[in-house]
Amino acid sequence: MTSNNPTIFIVDDEPLLSEMLTDYLLDQYDGFNIKAFPTGEACLQSMNEQPDIVVLDYYLNSKEKDAANGIDILKEIKKRNKALPVIMLSSQKSYGTASKTIMYGAMHYVIKGQDAFEEIYQLIKANV
Repeated sequence: MTSNNPTIFIVDDEPLLSEMLTDYLLDQYDGFNIKAFPTGEACLQSMNEQPDIVVLDYYLNSKEKDAANGIDILKEIKKRNKALPVIMLSSQKSYGTASKTIMYGAMHYVIKGQDAFEEIYQLIKANV
């Protein structure tokens, strides 16, 4: 890790998942500065804090119906900062969905499941 206290944005409309991922990452390395957002819009409003990496849920509008989905937020993040690493997180196992997120600039696509948190941690470690 190049930064001592990397800032990680977690964007997921499931508060429990955000909390569990935050706890897991802090257990691995307590120097992380983690901010969780329930919507992509809330994340975009905080982009001036210059996160080192963003973990972005693919399906963001299960709670707020008019919330933008992960692809829209990914495109907007990349428009503002092309170099910012974004890890897409999804329960979608579809290859088409994964390749679409990569096409729009996500560095990796992680499927929610047993090893997802460890995979995210390894990706963060390798990229901050």
